[in-house]
Amino acid sequence: MTNEQYELVETLIKYWGERTAIEITLAAHDNYMELDIDRFLDNCVACGGNWGGMLLTGIKALYPEVWELIPDNMGIHAFECIVSVLNLCGVNTRE
Repeated sequence: MTNEQYELVETLIKYWGERTAIEITLAAHDNYMELDIDRFLDNCVACGGNWGGMLLTGIKALYPEVWELIPDNMGIHAFECIVSVLNLCGVNTRE
């Protein structure tokens, strides 16, 4: 695991708990697909300005096993966690 991936997992542990973080990390690894953000966004459905909701639609479409593990109550740091999940799945959000 790279330092960057470790930091992503640490974010998930901090906000969603260790068990959820581990399960998501393993599912992301099993379903890993390198995509640039534009290609990922082609699989998302706009949600009236709700960026987190929109990103979740793309995760559900491309990484359904990962989507199933995302907690219903994502907390106030949901967006940061969603972006961490995307990066663990192989989506390059840095562009």
